Amino acid sequence: MKKKRQTRLLSLSAALCLLAASGEAQAPLLWPIQGHRSGENILFRPQEYINEELNSSNLFIGAPEGTAVVAPADGTVDFFSVGYASSLTRSTSMRPETDPPTFDAMLADARHSKEMLSVPARYVTGSLTLRLADGRKLSISGLEGDVPYKTGMKISRGDVLGSVGYAYKAIKEPHIRLSFSKASSIIDPMTPFGLKTSFIPPQEFKLPEKLSRTEAEEDYTLLIDALKEAYPSLYDIVTPEELAATDSAARARIAETQDIGYADFYDVVKATLARIPDSHLNLLTRNPRSGSDVHVPHLLIAAFGDSIRVVHAQPGYEQHLGKRVVAIDGIGDTAYLARTDRLVTGYDGSGNRSYINYIRAVSWNIMYEMRIFGPRTTRLTFADGTEVTDEWVPASKAGKVTPSMNKKGVDYFERLVDSGKRPYRFGVLNDSTGFFGLTTFDLNEIQLEQLADSLRPLFKKPHLIIDVRDNLGGDVQVMHKLLTWFLNAPSRKTASYNQVTRPGPFRSFVHSINYDSSMVLFPDARPMDTGTGYLTDETALDPLLFPDTTLNYTGRLYILTDEHSVSAATLFPATLVRNHRAVTVGRETRSGYHFMTAMKFAQLRLPRSGIMVRIPLTKTVFDTLVTARTPRGRGLLPDYEVPLTYEEIFTSAKDLVLDHALQLIADGRYLGPDPFPEAETEKKRNWPLCASLGIPAVLLAVFVLRKRLPGRRKSQARSGDNRFHKPEP
Repeated sequence: MKKKRQTRLLSLSAALCLLAASGEAQAPLLWPIQGHRSGENILFRPQEYINEELNSSNLFIGAPEGTAVVAPADGTVDFFSVGYASSLTRSTSMRPETDPPTFDAMLADARHSKEMLSVPARYVTGSLTLRLADGRKLSISGLEGDVPYKTGMKISRGDVLGSVGYAYKAIKEPHIRLSFSKASSIIDPMTPFGLKTSFIPPQEFKLPEKLSRTEAEEDYTLLIDALKEAYPSLYDIVTPEELAATDSAARARIAETQDIGYADFYDVVKATLARIPDSHLNLLTRNPRSGSDVHVPHLLIAAFGDSIRVVHAQPGYEQHLGKRVVAIDGIGDTAYLARTDRLVTGYDGSGNRSYINYIRAVSWNIMYEMRIFGPRTTRLTFADGTEVTDEWVPASKAGKVTPSMNKKGVDYFERLVDSGKRPYRFGVLNDSTGFFGLTTFDLNEIQLEQLADSLRPLFKKPHLIIDVRDNLGGDVQVMHKLLTWFLNAPSRKTASYNQVTRPGPFRSFVHSINYDSSMVLFPDARPMDTGTGYLTDETALDPLLFPDTTLNYTGRLYILTDEHSVSAATLFPATLVRNHRAVTVGRETRSGYHFMTAMKFAQLRLPRSGIMVRIPLTKTVFDTLVTARTPRGRGLLPDYEVPLTYEEIFTSAKDLVLDHALQLIADGRYLGPDPFPEAETEKKRNWPLCASLGIPAVLLAVFVLRKRLPGRRKSQARSGDNRFHKPEP
């Protein structure tokens, strides 16, 4: 495998030679966003990841919704339709018969079509393909507008093609998607605009079948060195001794043979990252074993608490359904669970239990230590002393191999599926209680206005339940705006700060696809007094917030949280808890309470294996105060816990967490003693001063700032600019 820099240079040289030979290099094409400079506001380039998907050939370009999109070159209309992309490689399209045949007219029909209901309506937009004079095809999607089209219609450079809408469901801000092809092959989308390219032709990037011991050791050393150099939270999560032990175990695995298979080396990298629990430190490369030679057992197991049970049985094994398992292959249940817990990734904090408990309950492959490839036999010992030897079978020959946890009628999974379809929901639960469900903090100004209008009637209720379960984050400034609707006094100041390992440059970024090893990423960084890193001046997570004078709720707040409350969906309830303004009901949040590591991300490609790792570069500290309410190394804990149960996951048609909150309201249970007494004193001291600053002006300043804090399902625009990324599933 050639090193990244060499590969880029070769790709660029080859592309330039081809363009020169064909005459295409004479003048750059016109940038498709009217009034913008070439290269302006690219959200994703080729070889960057959007969540867990590699973007190999597209430019995703952001612009305000409704901005005119113009033709980059002369051409003819080859194809046009409306539809949506379900992934970066699959799409659904249709062309309703309308008069005139404009995108707006077709979208009026398409957005009401059953075929288009799998994504929010705004992601159903127009696509247009232009055939250029040299035979290249230029495709642009994410279009709206009233331009009438016919195939074969001539288009001139600079003609308005439509306006900016939304091209892909994983990107929340308005944008278009642009790509080129020729002779049915994808080609570079950047060089035609005079841009330095990151495009790598597919044939130039092949994953190796195996690595020599030297190659594997080289890649592994690069990974560890990059973490030590650039990841600022490393020793907050593991001790130097724990990291050394992980390093030694990995190198011993590599040294077992002269050559190591690619899949085995992938497992080494994955196991190392699993020892550093961070919801934003992700292995981006797809598991090479996925979908190949999968074998399944006749008995699927899950754990609730410290008890392992059979939750699904194939025909002929039904007599074991529900039995408690005390040993697997002779390993006792306690020791066995400790082994499987080490395989769980994608959560913050060494002590976080909520997400681990969820994986224990739903992931039978993790419960069998991911040893699901190839033939296998397991021996289960039950609490009644009986044993069963289970000889696994190929998945293709097995019957149903998953429990009924995702069946229609189970509230937990119906709610999880529904969370991606609408950003918010409202309801009146009884005469005294309103309900506000929020599945993302990625809301535009129009949506915020609609949200405010919908909340006003609910604000008359003495009790309000806010549900941020299944919410994977969003825009931090939207979160701050919403907080002003629920805070009843100026927010308490915490010791918030942003930390990086150094200003830059970073030597390990020679193998990064989105940063150069000569870049100084944090020019404003200054040494910390502790000597453990550098502080940056990026937006703090706890700016001074004031109650909104036009829209403010003064009743009792109950916030529902769980293992799917990530990033902003952790910070929102955390801020209200820190201000003694609300109680939380449910389970520990997946993101950490005290800090998260995100904001900027390096996408590192290990040069020998091609494995991609996303490393967060900014430690964003929300609070440094460790209390019984906010213990070290945990997510935000609930005031009133509702433990995850078999009933909730597999059978219940009821929302058990919501029901518990309603019971708390009925019983009159709410806030207890303030767990942050010193902050209460500070708030009383600062209130007169804060009030004199002028509430409207401060609120305006808070909302105008536009930095991002996505999480989950978050858009993940440009890898690494002031963002939290979606955690690894």
